Amino acid sequence: MPPFKAVIFCTTRDYKIPVTTLYDVERAMGMSWPNKSADSYRNAACILEQAKLGWCSPRAAFDAFVMAAREQGRIVDCRRLRERVAQELASIEPEAIRPERTTQLFGHQIRRRARVAAPVSARARFY
Repeated sequence: MPPFKAVIFCTTRDYKIPVTTLYDVERAMGMSWPNKSADSYRNAACILEQAKLGWCSPRAAFDAFVMAAREQGRIVDCRRLRERVAQELASIEPEAIRPERTTQLFGHQIRRRARVAAPVSARARFY
């Protein structure tokens, strides 16, 4: 299980990477950003270095990264994907989801047998 809830980071060159660990945060901070001289970016980079050295929690570094990325519009909203999947599921006809069962397979009848539990003999030993 990843330590943080995954966010999708989009660089200025349209590369999309999931960020779930402190290593991913460091990798994303090194990629292309619209404005690396912004205060939020510089603060996030400083907090990331402190987290790597153990002076603050990794959670603080992740939150600073997310705040800086949202300020510059680099976080992809995951809600759009959920809405797209919901629309695709809604477009499927109900008959295609659960087709009615047929008893014929390739033109042949399927023989269905009732399962009957075999009686266990008294002499049977289980090891």
